[in-house]
Amino acid sequence: MNAVINPALSAVWSTDAQGICIASQESPAGLIPALKGVTLSAWLKFAQADEDAKIALQLRAALEEVTPFHIELPIHCLDGTTRRVVVSGLPDDQPGASRQQYSGFILDVTAQRKALEDALRTAAEYRLLIENSTDLIAHCDTDGRYVSISPSYSEMIGWSADEIIGQRVVDFLHPDDRAPAADALQHIFNGGTLPDVVEVRKRHRDGHSITLGTKACGVSDPSTGNNIGAVLVSRDITRDKEKLRSLEALATRDTLTGLPNRAWIYDKVSGMLAQEDGRAYTTVLFIDLNGFKAVNDSMGHAAGDVLLQRVSERLQHCMRPGDSVARLGGDEFVVAATCASQEAASAIARRLLESLQEPFAFKGIDVRIGAAIGISLARFGTASAKMLFENADIAMYRAKARREGAYQFFEPAMLP
Repeated sequence: MNAVINPALSAVWSTDAQGICIASQESPAGLIPALKGVTLSAWLKFAQADEDAKIALQLRAALEEVTPFHIELPIHCLDGTTRRVVVSGLPDDQPGASRQQYSGFILDVTAQRKALEDALRTAAEYRLLIENSTDLIAHCDTDGRYVSISPSYSEMIGWSADEIIGQRVVDFLHPDDRAPAADALQHIFNGGTLPDVVEVRKRHRDGHSITLGTKACGVSDPSTGNNIGAVLVSRDITRDKEKLRSLEALATRDTLTGLPNRAWIYDKVSGMLAQEDGRAYTTVLFIDLNGFKAVNDSMGHAAGDVLLQRVSERLQHCMRPGDSVARLGGDEFVVAATCASQEAASAIARRLLESLQEPFAFKGIDVRIGAAIGISLARFGTASAKMLFENADIAMYRAKARREGAYQFFEPAMLP
C-alpha cells in the first residue's frame, strides 16, 4: 500500500451476451479502471496489481464452466493507491440468457485484509515469543487450572504439557506456598491486581523445588468484561536467591568466625527491645578477651585467627535457645539474651568465663586466655540498642580493670 486508503470502494456490474460489461455503477465514481465496454478478463489484465497468473485462470475457468466466481486480488486504482478487492459474479440464469451474461459486484476489502494480516502477524509474533521464551508463560482458568503453557515449562520443571494442562496451578507448588498462591489467584479472579512479583517454589518432576518470581494478571472477556482467568509469567530466581543469601551473609556475618557481625546483633537487640514484655530484660554482654594480643605477638596473626575461631565455637556452646553471640571485631564479642533477672544474666556471664578457662592447644603448646564482660540490661521502652551497647562497653572496661576474668553490671554512677 502506498497511500492512505479512504474511502472504501464498491461497484455493481453486468455483462451482455458477448461478455462485455454494459453497466457499471461505482462508488466513488472514477476510482477504479473503467469496466464498461471491456470484458472481465480484459479489465482484470489491466487492473490487476500483481503478476499472479492463477487469478486469470480462475476467472477463465469460471466463465467457461458458467459457474459463480469469487476472486480476491489487488488492483491499481486511479488515485495511485493499490487496494485489495473481491470480484464476485453470478451467471444470468434467466431463460434465453447467453452463457456469457453475468452480473456481480466489486467490494473493497483492503481494511479487513489489513486487520486480518495484522492480527495474524501479531498472533505469530506472540507465538514466536512464547515458544522461544526462557520464562514460564501459562494461562489458567477461573478454577485455577492450567489451560496452556509455554514449551519452557517442560524444559524447566520436567512436566509435559499433557501432565500439567487441566491440573490446578497450586498443586505444583511447595505445600507452604499453596495457600498464599491460591489467595493471590482468587484476588485476580475477583478483579484485583498484583503489582508485585509473587515468589513461589515450583515442584520439579524429580522432586526438588525451583524458586520462581511470578507476575500474574487477569484476563477479561472483551464482550462482557468478566474475568476468565489469568496469565502467569514466571522466571527462575533460584540463583538470584542464592546470590542474595550470599550477599546477606557477607553483610551480616563475620568472615573469620562465621558469627553474626556488629550490624546483625545491633538489629537483633533493637528488635528485642521493641517486644513488649514487662517481666524480661533485654541483656547485652560485652566480651573482651584477655591475653589475646600476647598470642598475636608471640605466635603470629594466623594463630590469632585460629584462636578467635575456637573462642567463637566455645561461646556458641554457651548459648541458650534464643540467645545470640556475635563478633564485633578484633577480640571483642557480644551476647544478646533475654533474662528474667540480674541473676540470670550473671549465670550467662559465669558460663561464658568458664568456657574460656580450659587452655587452647596450638602445636603442642597450651595457650590460656581469659575475658572481661560488661553487662547492661533494659526493659521494654526504657533504652535504645545504642545505649545498651555503650553501657555494656563502659561496664566491660570496669571489669577489665580488675586484671582478671570478671564480669561487671553497668551502673549509672559509671557515667562521666
